[in-house]
Amino acid sequence: MFPECIDCRGVRSMCGINPCPLLSQVSKKLPTYEISAFDEMVGPSPPSVFIGRYGYPDVRVGPSAFWSLKNEEFNNHITGDPADLFGRNIEEVAIRHSNLITGSSKAKISSPLTPTKILQTTQEIAMASKSVDIEMNFAKKVKLNGTPSFDTMSTPLGQTGEVLRAEIIGNSHIPRKVDSIVEETDLLTNDAIKELGISSIGESHISRLLSTGLLGKKEDRKLVPTRWSITATDDMISKNLWEKIRDYNSIDKTLVYTSTYLDNSFYIILTPGIWAYQMIENWTEGSLWSESNQPSKTLQQFVEVKTDWEDVFPRTDYASNVTGAYYAAKLGVLESLNKVRKSASCLVWRDIGPGYWAPVGVWLIRETVRDAMNQQPKIFDSLNFAVDHLSKIISSPNELKNSWFVKHQEQTRLDSF
Repeated sequence: MFPECIDCRGVRSMCGINPCPLLSQVSKKLPTYEISAFDEMVGPSPPSVFIGRYGYPDVRVGPSAFWSLKNEEFNNHITGDPADLFGRNIEEVAIRHSNLITGSSKAKISSPLTPTKILQTTQEIAMASKSVDIEMNFAKKVKLNGTPSFDTMSTPLGQTGEVLRAEIIGNSHIPRKVDSIVEETDLLTNDAIKELGISSIGESHISRLLSTGLLGKKEDRKLVPTRWSITATDDMISKNLWEKIRDYNSIDKTLVYTSTYLDNSFYIILTPGIWAYQMIENWTEGSLWSESNQPSKTLQQFVEVKTDWEDVFPRTDYASNVTGAYYAAKLGVLESLNKVRKSASCLVWRDIGPGYWAPVGVWLIRETVRDAMNQQPKIFDSLNFAVDHLSKIISSPNELKNSWFVKHQEQTRLDSF
């Protein structure tokens, strides 16, 4: 609709229209329900919590729960980790998350120092590793058939309502390591995340803890908006992995890994050498943010290929072009390199097709890259052969051939003599 759409992607309000008209079209594809509204509910939280970013440093905070345990589409495979939905179709993924009901209460980011009862409940849900039954009372009736919100970072968010009371019914299952780390108020956030990772606590669980102000030294604990905490978690875990792989021996061949999910195709090139990383993504013709999906044909042409990169060291500024997908993809690659105890340079190419009509969050990027890295790679004697191979497959071969990564690798080889 506007040239800014590919940069905004529904989260920056660059056109000034709220809600995003393209994302509103997405909502119309979702089903409606006979129950229209309610002001109290009992249901399972996957576990799931939400911390908003609008109004920062005063934010909205609260738990999310399914409104009906009897409804089969919710009752099937309830989990707090969206990655457990990997492999399911986009309708199921979009419906499941967009129909979570969130109880919302105003809070200052410093609230973890003196939490309210609602925040305490939210924090306990964030600590849980399994579904938690909760009861919520709202100030006004929550309409089920309202418009869910979507963005490219976090999972879809269903209806929200001002919550007056939120309580856990029964017991919540909190891993012993999570409990001990939360109680450790002299531990730096990054050190806490390292210890949680060693104990196999997943990034979605860690992100919930970070978001609700449960990690770090006591005086530094703050609420972190959900979409920020997702990227921060991916970034911190990735940097910890980079510290390891930088000392490993390099791979000796050029490898190409591929995987496709929900019309998102990933092509990952690993080449011999020290760490360098570029991610390129292209919203192809007919996809949600592409110009060909815009009603107006009179607008000037705008670039649909987005890219960010880093050389040797992890970048210190935000990857503002590719945004959270950059960090989610990098995590999947670094995990694989650490597993085989090898170093490499890496390029990730992502093609997004029209079948990806509802953005469901960066977990899709993370999990599809992980899936790719678990596949048997194609092996090439040089980067040029790998690029020639992918040029026949990807959406924009010239962008690949002229990419920073390809030119950087060619220059690196020249410098080695």
